[in-house]
Amino acid sequence: METKGRRSLRASGPTEPPAGPVKPVEAPRPEKGLKAAKSSEPTEPLLEARPAAETAMKLVTAAEAMIPPPSIASPQTAPRSANSDQMRTVEKDGAAALAQSQAALARGIEALSAEMAGLALSGMNELARTATKLLAVKTLSDAIEVNAGFTRNSFDALVTGSAKLSELGVKLATETSQPLLSQFGRGWSKAARSGG
Repeated sequence: METKGRRSLRASGPTEPPAGPVKPVEAPRPEKGLKAAKSSEPTEPLLEARPAAETAMKLVTAAEAMIPPPSIASPQTAPRSANSDQMRTVEKDGAAALAQSQAALARGIEALSAEMAGLALSGMNELARTATKLLAVKTLSDAIEVNAGFTRNSFDALVTGSAKLSELGVKLATETSQPLLSQFGRGWSKAARSGG
């Protein structure tokens, strides 16, 4: 076990020497001072900005020349066939079935949310009635009776509410899937007639 002050670095893996020789960096000599460092000329001549700008302009004009000018002629339409008309009909029917399914889904979710809001409201009303009854309690047996009545009413509301919610859920699933399944069935019957 290592102590806190004597930890050593651990190697993460094998290390490799540099690929080529390292070139040392030359710095101005201290005896020449700052004047010598300022007066020294760079070893490579600076590139001028003018040739680079001219090259960029040439590239832009060449790219513009490659783009064809816009055409005013009317677009060419593909020749119509019986298959393309049939596909358009299938797409329209599918879109209509999807719209019907979405409308049924919206109605079903609205009915479910209204039922859940009604259950929550009836639960709060029952709780308020029980609280007022508990304020009038004078004996322990009265308190037990009020509490038992609240439990019984809450359980009855839970059972009837869950039955209503499950009924609405089944109705929602049926109404939502019916347009899509009928469209699917029509497509299969058309395929069977044309293939048979």
